[in-house]
Amino acid sequence: MKYILFLTILISSTTPYNILVFCPLFGHSHSTFFGRLADILTEAGHNVTMFTPTIVDEFRNFSYTKLTKDVVYLDASPKLKAIGDLIAGNGRYWSQEFSLLEIPQSSRFFQSVANEQHNVLSENLPLLDKLKKKQFDLLLFETIFTCAIPLMDYLEIKAFAVAQSIAFESSSMRAIGEPVMPSHIPDLLTPSSDRMSLYERLLNTVTQTLQTFYKFSPEYYTSYSNPEERVYPLQRLPDASFVFTNSNPYVDFPRATIAKNIQIGGISVSMEAGKLEKEWDQILNLRNKNFLISFGSVTLSKDMTFESKVSLARAMKQFPDVTFIWKYEDSDTDKFAEGIQNIHFSKWVPQRELLADARLSAFMTHGGLGSVNEVSYMGKPSIMCPIMGDQMRNAKMLVRHNGSIEISKYDLGNSELVEEVIRKILYDESYKIAAQRLSDHLRNQPVSPKDLFLKHTEFAARFEKLPSLDPYSRQMGVLEYFMIDLALIVTVIVVVLCLFLYFLLKLVCRISGKRMKVE
Repeated sequence: MKYILFLTILISSTTPYNILVFCPLFGHSHSTFFGRLADILTEAGHNVTMFTPTIVDEFRNFSYTKLTKDVVYLDASPKLKAIGDLIAGNGRYWSQEFSLLEIPQSSRFFQSVANEQHNVLSENLPLLDKLKKKQFDLLLFETIFTCAIPLMDYLEIKAFAVAQSIAFESSSMRAIGEPVMPSHIPDLLTPSSDRMSLYERLLNTVTQTLQTFYKFSPEYYTSYSNPEERVYPLQRLPDASFVFTNSNPYVDFPRATIAKNIQIGGISVSMEAGKLEKEWDQILNLRNKNFLISFGSVTLSKDMTFESKVSLARAMKQFPDVTFIWKYEDSDTDKFAEGIQNIHFSKWVPQRELLADARLSAFMTHGGLGSVNEVSYMGKPSIMCPIMGDQMRNAKMLVRHNGSIEISKYDLGNSELVEEVIRKILYDESYKIAAQRLSDHLRNQPVSPKDLFLKHTEFAARFEKLPSLDPYSRQMGVLEYFMIDLALIVTVIVVVLCLFLYFLLKLVCRISGKRMKVE
């Protein structure tokens, strides 16, 4: 009997599931994140299909999966291509600040992306019919593409899980019933830490309120099976078995959460030390210290102001014993760095391999979540120079661990300040010690992000919807949730009691006064 029970458990734990990963190609870091999730599931023996409709053409040239071979592409419509060109152009943020007034505009923009992606899918039903034959057990997608929900209905998939390639986004968390506290939890677009001034708390509250009213998802889509039928994605979102967030409790700001939110931050960081090519190995051997500078694949170094380029190059020149490896995407370096021998420019750098190399001393980055996770795991001291979006939050999230320094993008034109920050991060050992301590924490987590993701995904595929994880607080009104109704009742009782005592005391005093007069 025990043998049969053991065999049953063994078979059920190794049952391969058919899983569809829906990942439109609109952001490099987003696609890298989902590609890693797909590969983890494939490595575990599951049948994974990665469905990647194209939005930004250049990302079609990348292979985001290594193990998952069943990758389904879908060409963009002319309208979606035009939208993709807009997404790819972020150079203006080097000299401009993201304003709260842009939230309504961003909301409309992403709604148009999701709507057009929905239209493209509806025009390719023969492709969807082929996918339908695979009989998927689970759908995995990001909340920004809620058009996945009518897709799920058409493919007759019974369960879904949501994955967020960002660390925290208040409207999605609020939708699943997680408490959102603007007093100490900075939102995705808030440039603050968890210790906020009165003004910062006001700004954070306004940001969260705007994101609540101006949602990035359309209110409804038409069904692929019946154009007369409407599908309301935001009402369906709480049905997700789990929500995987690219947040790590050992890095992110501490906050109250719920069992449905599974934090898998750092899951896309590969700890396997790749071998550097001979060229890069020789570069790292040129000087005693090496410093990597990369602002990612969205905000490019070539687009920064000329004043900032000159200032950075001038600051680097002051460290002749340091090799600066600068990811720079153009060939005009002679205009601002001519004659400076210790800067190596490259249009592409093996960032992960360089960060894993002991000869690399420090890293200057834009604060994209992918880079923040990599530098955290690799234990390198870093300079955070956030440019846009969630990068401000990510920078402050890492700086609080004392292994990083934050510098404003507007200060890059001040070569003396840049030189001071570089000198501090290179030669103050406290930053190196703090960065290595954080790395030790991440490398020795009680449960790895990979195991968390794999076990919970298998659980969702097996048991489908999990209503037991849906908090009742999600259905409560504002008065009930914050117990304002109870506070009002208590206040009324106290006021009535005080009035009663006041009039009683007044009556007693009046009666006592009359008696004294009679006597």
